[in-house]
Amino acid sequence: MHYEVFTAPWIAAWAQRINQNAAYKLAARQWEWPLLLVLEKDADAGVAHERRVYLDLFHGECREAREAAPQDFTNVPYALSASLAHWQEILNGALDPLMAIARGKLRLQKGSLFTLARYSAAAKQLVATAREVDTLFPNEAAPQNFPANTNGVFISTREAFATTSARGLRHDILPMRLYHKAKKLGVWDPRDLDFSRDREDWQKLNDGERTVVLHLTTLFQTGEESVTLDLLPVLLVMAKENRLEEEMYLSTFLFEEAKHTEFCGRFLDEVTGPHRELSHFHTPAYRKLFYEELPSAMQALLHDSSPAAQIRAAATYNVMIEGTLAETGYHAYYAMLERTDLMPGLRRGIGLLKRDESRHIAYGIYWLSRLLAEDAVLWLVLEQRMATLLELALQSINEVFDLYNPMPFGLQREEFINHALQQFSTRMSRLERAKSQSVAEIEQEHEEEI
Repeated sequence: MHYEVFTAPWIAAWAQRINQNAAYKLAARQWEWPLLLVLEKDADAGVAHERRVYLDLFHGECREAREAAPQDFTNVPYALSASLAHWQEILNGALDPLMAIARGKLRLQKGSLFTLARYSAAAKQLVATAREVDTLFPNEAAPQNFPANTNGVFISTREAFATTSARGLRHDILPMRLYHKAKKLGVWDPRDLDFSRDREDWQKLNDGERTVVLHLTTLFQTGEESVTLDLLPVLLVMAKENRLEEEMYLSTFLFEEAKHTEFCGRFLDEVTGPHRELSHFHTPAYRKLFYEELPSAMQALLHDSSPAAQIRAAATYNVMIEGTLAETGYHAYYAMLERTDLMPGLRRGIGLLKRDESRHIAYGIYWLSRLLAEDAVLWLVLEQRMATLLELALQSINEVFDLYNPMPFGLQREEFINHALQQFSTRMSRLERAKSQSVAEIEQEHEEEI
């Protein structure tokens, strides 16, 4: 369901998400003042009258959220206003809220800038939470190319179909080559894996070894569920851009992510014990990546399918989450099990999973390369995004190792970090080369990435 920004349904959806955001609760634990947000009148932009949001924020909780009454401006200690264009920048993640105030794009009508600056982390969490709401702006009748029908369902209109036109399907470009490989190599069933030896091995592990296996598997499980949940906006973007071959491949991509979720879940249920709460293994940097950065970057595509938004999404999902963090984790995990001859069922599943992931990463590098070939200026967007994410990825690795002394199975912090940096450097070097290539060259390349 899409809600127009600063309307009562949008405010209610935002408030609900605020109270579900643990990171906001922590960042705003000392904030205790109501806040008024104003969308300024601009008839040319579709804002016929000023819109105001009243938020009663107290110690990390949103106690009340509604359309503001006239007297609220007098009563609240803080009020901020901006034009539609600037609110779009802020809510789309293109403009940091504190930077918006400093640059005069978000005007502080009431309150102390000094006090607000102390709560910049809380402000960022409020914005990140707002981005989780399916938002329409007044200058958007509905998501682009998906007009609403009389039942309120978003549909796409067509003028022609590729497969019955002179265009046809392009089997020579990388997405279709990946699609054909996925049909052959990606059809495996997690329920066919034999975990009988794995259960025996689990019983032989000591407490420290069990904790590490459970810890790492939990991180993989959450990661696989997260990427399954967050991939759909990419399919919608490719459908909207009439990239049929890419959409066809992405249908296998989503199927495989769902299988990976099932695979990790089956191991946890059938080998490590009955289902239980495992989120205590999610460290702060891991939470930042999977609870905030990944979903916000992917869900932004629902209302902003610009090349810059696609760069941020692909960089987050394919280069960092899959191509650096997950690939590093699975590489070291598999090597640990192989070295100790433990859990053959799990090893078999990881091997199949890694084969699927190699196609996923290849597609992500292709997607980013195509965008960079079309506009080399987007390299700056990619660099900025990767700088933030690399710091979080390395921090999440360190947080795991900081919990164990010594680390069971002889796992080495340096092995994880060096492998992560090597994968990151390789992908970034490949992407930098795309700036000087044509789209046609990009479409034909990447066979070695599969």
